[in-house]
Amino acid sequence: MRITLEIKCPTCLSDSVKKNGIKVDGKQNYQCKDCKRQFIGDHALSYLGCNSGITRKILQLMVRGSGIRDIAEVERISIGNVLRTLTESTYQIQPKQSH
Repeated sequence: MRITLEIKCPTCLSDSVKKNGIKVDGKQNYQCKDCKRQFIGDHALSYLGCNSGITRKILQLMVRGSGIRDIAEVERISIGNVLRTLTESTYQIQPKQSH
């Protein structure tokens, strides 16, 4: 069984692309023959990012008083992803008030 993927330029949506080397992390570079833009063809297949379930968990853990490093370790994501999720959130997160 052979699986083929049609690579299109993300800028101009042209399907006339050529291979243009390999990045340091092993991903294939492509270059559009029409607009000359370089891009990574398998980005959509390899990017995992934060899904909505993890985003919800991050917000819940933060409200319950967990630290950013603890959240990153528990959810097995980077500290940068935790910070990005918190800054992009539309909710106001207030720290617990100690009396």
